[in-house]
Amino acid sequence: MKPFNSQITLITGVGRSIGIGAAICREIAKNGGDIFFTYWNEYDKQMFPNTPTSDTQHITNELKQYGVRVESCEFDLSKPEAAATLFKQAEDTLGTPTILINNACRDIEIPFTELTPEILDKHYAVNQRAVTMLCSEFVKRQNAGNIINLISGQSLGSMGENQISYTTTKAAVDMLALQLAPELSKLNIRINSLDPGPVDTGWMTEDIKQDIIKASSSGKISLPKDTAQLIMSILLDKGKKTGQTIHAQR
Repeated sequence: MKPFNSQITLITGVGRSIGIGAAICREIAKNGGDIFFTYWNEYDKQMFPNTPTSDTQHITNELKQYGVRVESCEFDLSKPEAAATLFKQAEDTLGTPTILINNACRDIEIPFTELTPEILDKHYAVNQRAVTMLCSEFVKRQNAGNIINLISGQSLGSMGENQISYTTTKAAVDMLALQLAPELSKLNIRINSLDPGPVDTGWMTEDIKQDIIKASSSGKISLPKDTAQLIMSILLDKGKKTGQTIHAQR
């Protein structure tokens, strides 16, 4: 029997077949898990204009080849009611998720002196509020399960100019695992944060790649499949670690 047979994963931010979210879905599907994923075309088109409009259907078709159930929806996580609505939709189509992976984010670069309350609020709504409320909805329904929140290593240092709205709102997510782990362990729910490090999902120029390789102890560029394998190691951890922030090797 495959490790995720009869389990349902709810994962956000799966709009591009070359992205981290899609790679995670592939690993879970290979291991027998059913998947409900979300995407947001408006953001993907803004960040990656060449993303095909058929990408999500391609992802769905690919995952179904593993013999698992797959559902998806385009979903605006910035809405206050997003978490409750999304969980209901997942339950109505597949059942109650036993794994939650918060992968979606908002990352629009803006100089600090040009930052507005509206820009900051939009980042907060997706990067922090939606993640927190999705965790809450998950806990309401579970006596056991797994939560993994994707972060970006903000605690390790500056991420460069024009990143203030992204870094400050994502940094708050790291605290969720530390704060909630003792409480959720009583329900047999594990919660961890994963910092995958710089991952080539199509945004890296050759100059950026060379800079990362020079600074990397491994001397290579991380790919989405590397992050997906880290996710699997967390989910299948026999030691049942929780409340951890796992940083990928840089």
